[in-house]
Parts: sequence; C-alpha cells; structure tokens
Amino acid sequence: MSRNGNTKSSISRPHSSSVHSTEPADPDVCDDDSRRAQPLAPDSVKSERLPEPFVKDGEPVTVAEAGETYLKVQRANWNDDTLTSKHERHKHEMYPRILEADRHFQREYDSLTTAMLTRRLSPLDETGSWLTPWDCNGMLHDGGIQRSVREALDYGLDEFIFEWIAVTAPTTSAGTPHEHIYLWIDDADDEVTVDHLSPALDKHLKHCENAYQEHHRYRPDGTEGAVTVRHDPPVVTEYPESLSEILERSFPYPNTRGAQYLASQLAHLPIADYYPDDRETPPQALFEGAALAWVSPRNWFRASQGVPAV
Repeated sequence: MSRNGNTKSSISRPHSSSVHSTEPADPDVCDDDSRRAQPLAPDSVKSERLPEPFVKDGEPVTVAEAGETYLKVQRANWNDDTLTSKHERHKHEMYPRILEADRHFQREYDSLTTAMLTRRLSPLDETGSWLTPWDCNGMLHDGGIQRSVREALDYGLDEFIFEWIAVTAPTTSAGTPHEHIYLWIDDADDEVTVDHLSPALDKHLKHCENAYQEHHRYRPDGTEGAVTVRHDPPVVTEYPESLSEILERSFPYPNTRGAQYLASQLAHLPIADYYPDDRETPPQALFEGAALAWVSPRNWFRASQGVPAV
C-alpha cells in the first residue's frame, strides 16, 4: 500500500504538509518545479476534450495551474447550495458505498478473506523527463490492461466467489495516478494466497508502459506490498468523526481496515483539510492529482457487478 490503513480523525487521507517521502514509482527526489510546469495534457489533446476551467488560450493549463483551478472551483461549488461539489459526492456517495459493500460481504460470506492489489507506474519517460498527467492516466487505465488484469483475477480466483472495488488515487509525492483493487473473497478454508493474485499483477507489469517490478514488491505471506491477503481482516474501531453515524449502523460488522483505507483514497476527499485552520494542509500534489481525476475520460472508481449500490 502507498499509505497505511490506520483510521484518522477526518475522512481525508494520511498526508504531510511539507516534508513527505516519495511513494513507490515516483522519483526518489521530485523536481516539483519541472513537474508543475508541465502541461496537464499534451498538445495532441484537443482543448474541447478538457473541462473549460482547464483550458487557457486554447491550450491545456499547466499542472500547477490545474491544482490551483481545482481548489478555486471546488471551493466555489462547495459554498453554492445549488451545486454538489466533487468532494461532497465522494464523501456522501462513494465513501459510504465502499463501507456498506464491506459490511454487506461480511454478512454474505461465511468466511471472509480480503485482498488488495496495487497497480503503479513511473511518471518519468525513458529520458527521465516528466510525462504529462494525462499520459500517465491513459497508461494506467488503458482498457486492454484493465481487462487483462480482471481476467487474470477471474482465472486465479475461479474456485471462489468474490467481488471487488477499484479506486484510483494520486500519490502524495507527485500526484501520479495509481490504482488499488480491494477484493472480498468467500474463502472457507483460508486457501487464498498471493499466488492467486500475482498473475494479475504480472499482466499489469507486462502490458502497462512504465510499470516496473521494483515498484511492485510484496511479501510471499501477503502481509505487505503490492499484493496483500488477510484471512482474518483487522477491523477499525473508530471511524472518522464526520462519519460517526456509519459506525452506529455497522454493528455487528465493523468495517475492515482495508475497506476504510480504500475509501480514504478517493481523490476528492483531501480538499476538506485545505481550508480549516485546525487541519494539516495536504500536499499540493493531491489537488493536482484531483484535477486530473476531474478531467480524466477514464473512471477512477470501478466495481464488480455484485457490489451493491447505496
């Protein structure tokens, strides 16, 4: 995982205001000036494919301008009672849906095993130059790659009943999109191991440009890394303060930490910590990544057919 699954007092993701280590696949030392000077999308992307706020003089804005625009527009939407901001949609729709799905499968499956597969890619090209966020997004979410990964999961877990939710999030260090796939598996005899999931990761490494093995390490016992497996999933005992009602409704099935972690990765949650004086200011890279989530033609939230709607 890119960040740990511990619960926090707000629904935003764990983050640091200024000093933070880089996440796997991001360069060890991020040249933020060069990164933020890159255009949000390459010149080949026609301006009409981008939302109007992210186009200036007929061209895509820079990464820096995209983050600033995101904050400005979302704050305005948040304060307008006639509009629903992207933060509010994630907080009140997507976040509860993930947690309710988690409780649902705890009820439905006799013996629950959870697993998580994380897909990453480097934001640098072969010369060491920054790729545009648009290009990174396209590489990660290529339809053929997603299909190959999904088919490998279906094949590897063919003997089991399972469902999944996938959430794409920006890294705190460079705003690079990466995807977490969380699986609920009916596994009565605790048979599932990393070997059931690693072929799906191999498909990602084989077909996703800029995806490298060194950024997808994991332990054979499934306790840490790009592939994790939990036969006795740890649960959270305290939910974020603003979602305390969910805890009351969760009895006798408190949410697994993995599901709460997945929910906390939703790209439009961190803005809640940007304005309050008593909150730690998130890294600007998260808002630049959230701007990418806004303009993306690819879906940053996916779910299998058996995941219930809220």
